[in-house]
Amino acid sequence: MRKPKCESRKPKAESRNVKLEELSIDSGRLVELLRQQNVLYRRLRLLANRQKAMVAADDAKPLLSLLAERQKLVDGLIGLNGQLSPFRKNWTEVYNSLDEPMRKDVAQLLEEANAALGLILHSDQQDTAKLEAKRQDVAGRLEALETGSAASAAYSSAGMEASTGVTDEQA
Repeated sequence: MRKPKCESRKPKAESRNVKLEELSIDSGRLVELLRQQNVLYRRLRLLANRQKAMVAADDAKPLLSLLAERQKLVDGLIGLNGQLSPFRKNWTEVYNSLDEPMRKDVAQLLEEANAALGLILHSDQQDTAKLEAKRQDVAGRLEALETGSAASAAYSSAGMEASTGVTDEQA
């Protein structure tokens, strides 16, 4: 026998309310994760500034070390991203379940994270462009060196043939 539709909807609403209550209980956890995320973004920004100086100075060895350090921070962000995933899945419900002061805190933390990420990405794009320009410059110099070496080899070879021609006349 089929249950009436209103009974089947009631458990869904109750489970949704329980879910919202659980999420509001975890609102402190949400704020803590967002704060941790911002700490990692701040550290990435500092490293991005150091990276910019190393790229400008053409300092490759410390740059590689710094990139390894940045990767550790990115790995930390990936881990936090996984922990934030349940909140993002139901973001509207989560956000609406927060009290007003908590919403303001969360909004501010998200704005800070987005601003930091934007600055990091912009800085990285500039560094990438500088490194690409340097790579093209080196490639151009190597090509000129190859062309010069080939020309030198051709002249050298032509000189050898000329000296061989003299000995042929003598023979």
